[in-house]
Amino acid sequence: MKLATHSNSGLLFLVSLLLAATLSAQETPAATADADETGGVPSIDAGASVTVEPGCTGNRFNLEPRANALPQNTESVDFLLNRVSPGVDLVVGAGNDQRSTIGGFDAYYVHRQGAACGADFEGTISSATIDPIVVADPARDSFFLADLALSLSPLVEVGRTTASNLLSSTACPSGTQLNGSNPNCWPVVGVADFTNPGVRESTLLYPYMAVDPRTSGTGSGDVYVVAEFENVTNFPAVASVEIIACTNSQLTCGAPAVVSGADPFSSYPHVQVRQDGTITISYWTYTQPFGTQPNPIDIKFVTCAPQGAPKAPSCSTPAVVASSSVPAGFAPGDSGFRVSLFPKHADRLEADGTTYTTFLLYDRCQSIIGSPSIATPVCSAVDVVYTFSTDDGATWSSPQAVESAAGHQFFGAIRGDTSTGTINIAYYSTQDDPFFQRAKVRLRQIAAGSTALGPANILTIAVTDPDAGIQDLIYEPSEGFINFGDRFGLAAAGTGTAGQSKAYVHYTWNNVFGTYHGTSQSDQNNTLLGVTY
Repeated sequence: MKLATHSNSGLLFLVSLLLAATLSAQETPAATADADETGGVPSIDAGASVTVEPGCTGNRFNLEPRANALPQNTESVDFLLNRVSPGVDLVVGAGNDQRSTIGGFDAYYVHRQGAACGADFEGTISSATIDPIVVADPARDSFFLADLALSLSPLVEVGRTTASNLLSSTACPSGTQLNGSNPNCWPVVGVADFTNPGVRESTLLYPYMAVDPRTSGTGSGDVYVVAEFENVTNFPAVASVEIIACTNSQLTCGAPAVVSGADPFSSYPHVQVRQDGTITISYWTYTQPFGTQPNPIDIKFVTCAPQGAPKAPSCSTPAVVASSSVPAGFAPGDSGFRVSLFPKHADRLEADGTTYTTFLLYDRCQSIIGSPSIATPVCSAVDVVYTFSTDDGATWSSPQAVESAAGHQFFGAIRGDTSTGTINIAYYSTQDDPFFQRAKVRLRQIAAGSTALGPANILTIAVTDPDAGIQDLIYEPSEGFINFGDRFGLAAAGTGTAGQSKAYVHYTWNNVFGTYHGTSQSDQNNTLLGVTY
């Protein structure tokens, strides 16, 4: 069976390359080596709810030279609406970036001028950090960036800057700012230290961050960092989801607190802060972590009350959202990249001003081809599903797929627009490709007061093949070994008036070429697209 699987994988891989070679005859042509816009003119379904911004239809969001270009992925994004000028937003993205010239691990990218949303400058806060998260703080006209330190200690670096700094060409010069050359750009840097004195050996994974949006009350403005803390002192290892609270202005961070209760192996935490200051956290945990594959998985949800940083919040007992009987990591069909079960959520304040609806999204493997016990099982269909709760996570609706069509949907992202109550859901979908390999970016919305999905918006008429490009020269192209990241970024904000809200999708795209020893090859780039609604 395994030999047959690899044979089919090779056949579809060759077909994929042939399709990529003839892309210009079937789709919008791939961008040239120095082009910025890669998404093409968007194709919007009838009844669509968004309009793609002219000049922001899928722009390469980095300043990397095309010679010997290297991959970017695992993106995050946030923005301050109209902060540059009316109609021009201050946008900050971040992602893993393999360029040794910029640090070799991750970077941030900033758009601060003009209607076309290219990167005006980029850089790193420090070296040897990965998996960055960027969050805007409109109430204090600031941005925060958190990333995982590649160190022997379980640390998350947290940086703070102001919009004034990012708009200043003195504090943040245009171009590529190498590590250490721009201390005024992110002048406040703290550390969220997850060290447990009682654990001899540990590993920290999958950090995420949120900021309390309030301007008054206990915990207002506090910064929360969550991560998976894995105790590897003994075998088998055990893991918990933990949270640290940091002050806003100086990033003074406290001690970690466990939020996953007695769950023995918890992973992929996601954190948000509601408008009333309640902290909400989602994650998944193995219910039988050391049993027979596939290990059953529960997706869980926690609410926490702020205590005022650096004190850790006080959290509820985790509640079960949904269960899964397939592995947490899987390859879509014959694809060479891996998708992870990564729950994410958004909280919406309802019209009564007191109750909240929480929407939770995750990637799901519907069925496994062959043995479920292999390291990265192959799934015949991957989809993005959502569920919702109207009682602070005590009970949840049955999970519902965001698309009913065939093909794979993956890397689901969700973000609420607090000005209108609109919930935005973005994802890759291969449903328009006859081989279910090449993906487009789609976005659907849930209107204020509703729990039903609106029509699909196809944001990119061009497609991308996650398996194609320079990645083929770096990774062995069998199931699950190509690094396409594990997420992309989505941000949304508005004024409260229809037509004045914006959403940005910061995603991975392979349609801009790099040059390698004189040969052009598709290059994996972090890419930015904006919509209004």
